[in-house]
Amino acid sequence: MHRAVGAERPAVIAIRPATPGDLDALLRLYVQLSAGNAATDPARTANAFAAMLRTPNLHLLVATVGELVVGTVTVVIVPNLTHNATPWAQLENMVVDETRRGKGVGQQLLRAAVDLAWEAGCYKVQLQSANEREDAHRFYAAFGFAPSSVGFRLYR
Repeated sequence: MHRAVGAERPAVIAIRPATPGDLDALLRLYVQLSAGNAATDPARTANAFAAMLRTPNLHLLVATVGELVVGTVTVVIVPNLTHNATPWAQLENMVVDETRRGKGVGQQLLRAAVDLAWEAGCYKVQLQSANEREDAHRFYAAFGFAPSSVGFRLYR
């Protein structure tokens, strides 16, 4: 099959665990998730990031195109006493670079997160998405997630 002149090849997306060198790229992505993240103290993030990388049952995944980090999601596997002591998974802070949305990055990242949870024996995978993020809600629904509960938060 011949490519049209000037046709762009699809980017190769890889999913891997975050490494210490990914911190700056992650912070850049988190600002796209919420503008309030721009005020995060770099010294605090370095300590938190190091702790995250050492925490068993916490998996910080990144999506890359070449060497560029273009997406991330945190997967926490939670031990459990209900459901026959079967763990469950919480997905948090999923974001794809705004220039890469709609190009398969989110699907591959979410597939890797869900696969990780199933491989850990989880009986469910859950996530929350801010009420105003309707595009994200459609994305999660198309993947198979269904709204199933009302969420409550208490902030300090």
